[in-house]
Amino acid sequence: MKNKLTKVLGVAPLVLLLSFPATASAATVKLLTWDLVDSGKHMDWDGSSQYQSSFNAGVNTWNNYKSGVIRKDSISVVQDVAISDYYEKSTTAGVTSSNGTIKFNKYNMDSLSSAQKQNVATHELGHALRLAHNQSTDVMYAYVTSKTTLSTNDKASYDQAYKYNY
Repeated sequence: MKNKLTKVLGVAPLVLLLSFPATASAATVKLLTWDLVDSGKHMDWDGSSQYQSSFNAGVNTWNNYKSGVIRKDSISVVQDVAISDYYEKSTTAGVTSSNGTIKFNKYNMDSLSSAQKQNVATHELGHALRLAHNQSTDVMYAYVTSKTTLSTNDKASYDQAYKYNY
């Protein structure tokens, strides 16, 4: 009797696992403690960059998910973010600071492909929106990739950040 019960119990969990479809795991949300979005739920930028087309593509990527959050500064609104370029021999391609700047390092950006430049711009904008580094399949991965579309984790983090402070 004990052997029959052991066999039945040993097989039953396997049968149950095979009988039900696997469910996807929950998205990984990772946030910073700060962002550059104003109380009106916008992030108004100004400045210029040699990588303006990459920056604009990054703006479009985020705005295609949540329309109109990131926008060009105008005379009637206060600038939240200033974009610019700098040159430094380092491994950094771009940096976003809590004091309201996004800067692209020409030392590294000049050698990147178009997709990689767009990845850096989209990634830095993600930091300005409160997103922290995440997994290798995400725009918010800590290293330069050719990823230019938002992953499930990127979207879940942005959704949480948008609820968090605004």
